Amino acid sequence: MTNTHFAPAERDDMDKILDVYRLIASEPIFMALMDRLEQNILILNDRRQTVFINDAVIKNYSIEKPEDILGMRPGEIFKCLNSINEGGCGTARFCKECGAVNAILATQLKNEERLEECVITSFDGETYELQVSSKPFEFKGVQYTLFSICDIGQKKRMKVLEQIFFHDVLNIAGGIHSMLQLIMDGSLIEDDAERDKINRLLVLTSEQLINELSAHKILKAAEMNELIVTRSKFMSTDLLSSVTAMAENLKSAYGKIIYLDAGSDCFEIDTDESLLTRVLLNMLTNALEASEVGDKVTVSVRLANSIAVFSVHNKQVIPEQNRHLIYQRSFTTKKRGSGLGTHSVKLLTERYLNGRADFVSDEEIGTVFRIHIPVQF
Repeated sequence: MTNTHFAPAERDDMDKILDVYRLIASEPIFMALMDRLEQNILILNDRRQTVFINDAVIKNYSIEKPEDILGMRPGEIFKCLNSINEGGCGTARFCKECGAVNAILATQLKNEERLEECVITSFDGETYELQVSSKPFEFKGVQYTLFSICDIGQKKRMKVLEQIFFHDVLNIAGGIHSMLQLIMDGSLIEDDAERDKINRLLVLTSEQLINELSAHKILKAAEMNELIVTRSKFMSTDLLSSVTAMAENLKSAYGKIIYLDAGSDCFEIDTDESLLTRVLLNMLTNALEASEVGDKVTVSVRLANSIAVFSVHNKQVIPEQNRHLIYQRSFTTKKRGSGLGTHSVKLLTERYLNGRADFVSDEEIGTVFRIHIPVQF
């Protein structure tokens, strides 16, 4: 018997799966109805295996023929990271949190209709944000599960980007407005030193506003596959010094120490400096937000086999149950957060900088986020 951490692992053999598929496919009226639907439809047996798919699934997910995925469970079709185990989709420790598996089990165990959302990260690096529907379905006297899939990723991306954009920009604009009011009402400013301090803050805050506008513009273009990469040559340690200086002005840096590792390697890189700056600043911001007052955040760069390895270390530890979710777009541990920070690091690094993003987190070392960038494309 195959071990499982959640849903049953047992399966029917392929001969039985194919028999069911041929039975369903032999009904011309049913086939015509299924293939006219724009929804992505799977029919699952009582062991959550696919016994039928309609034409929409074949077209939308580039499947050559139904037989290629018959017998698979939904997570296996999408190459979910949690399906890479002996029992497959639904049997890993983290499957308890999956909306798709829970919807299917609600239908099969309680005869309920269920609408859920789930986020799947594949071992190809793709992230799917799906709305799934699970309903009881009887065919030829046998109970099956009618499982439909709707990709809501782009809709959610745009909604989250819009919400974060307006929240951040309005906060910064409000700060600028308050400082301008102080300057205009001279009676509230006691001396020239105080006026100079407010002017400096005004400059820094306006720079922060420009930075936020630029960041959202870059991320939106990246999500829409419209971002243009512009290469230039620069020195690794010069870039780190620049990014560190930017991070020191962030609100999240207050009371924390940013340390630029003196042992970092100095070498020339040929890539998009603006995008790499954005990635490193996001890594530093995430580390600072995770840290407490008095904590130290260390940044460094090493050269290994023509690969620049940039690292950001902080002493906090990511809970084990959250580690597999870190790069998902909507995941965040903060009370008010978008989950876009780590997601954008992976997106920009791997889609536009020809690199790789990873991290390690444990009690002994804390947390280290890394990006591996070719020194030259």
